[in-house]
Amino acid sequence: MKFLLLCTSWILLAANPLAGRAENEPIGTSESRVHLREAAEVKGNRVWLSDLLPADAPSPMRQAGAAMELFQAPQLGSVRVLNPEQIRVKLAGQPEVLRQVVIPPRITIRHAGWAITEETLRLAISKSLREQGHKRDLPDQAKLEWPRPLSATEEHPALQVTGLDWDNRQHSVQVRLRCATRASCGSFLVHVVLPALPGSEWRDRMGSGLNSSLAGEPATATAGGAVLAERGKPATLILDEGSMRISVRVICLQPGVLNQQIRVFDPQSRHVFRAEVVGAGRLHSTL
Repeated sequence: MKFLLLCTSWILLAANPLAGRAENEPIGTSESRVHLREAAEVKGNRVWLSDLLPADAPSPMRQAGAAMELFQAPQLGSVRVLNPEQIRVKLAGQPEVLRQVVIPPRITIRHAGWAITEETLRLAISKSLREQGHKRDLPDQAKLEWPRPLSATEEHPALQVTGLDWDNRQHSVQVRLRCATRASCGSFLVHVVLPALPGSEWRDRMGSGLNSSLAGEPATATAGGAVLAERGKPATLILDEGSMRISVRVICLQPGVLNQQIRVFDPQSRHVFRAEVVGAGRLHSTL
């Protein structure tokens, strides 16, 4: 009798090979399924399933994965580590996809962003010079030095020049830039060097506005409002740096009315900042 029952079980399994499979057990062997990558780089603000698929993944799966959002990307330049359970929870509504993938014990996601190119920097600086009335763009022989790698959360970001000064120590023009979309990248410095020209010729070529405010931001307060920041007087500067806020006592280098951008000096760090006037003796800047 036992022999007959055993034979009957084998016959049923042969007729239905999936009958002995647990409900949540993946179909197929590990070799026949797609192995998700253990490390991936993303450029945008979201992580999609397609970011975790290997290059040889089937085209239909890659197309479907491009529409399956998993997580928010980590901050630019930082990493996020995922465990298998986090992936399974996100794919719970896609059981067929879940059965076709093998999830490694650990997945590292890095937000690489898009590199800010030298061409983008040159275009932004030349545009700023033209807006200030300079007759020439940035000379082709000018050498640009900036912190690398430098990336943004958007491709081909629009850059704004927020400061332009002569650096006597490095004998170069010091240009402060930021992304027009502030969340895309923070403020950074670019040194523009022309070895063939001494500082005085640099000043002659670029005009007398190197140590003054940018075009559209007058060096003196306009008559359209009360002066809330006085030249040479102390003020409180609130610096926003991501999730951190720092209060700094500074000296105003220009007078300013409400919402005007002015230059201020930090006596401790001896740095010059550009900040927005937000109240009487109060300024705000984002790093």
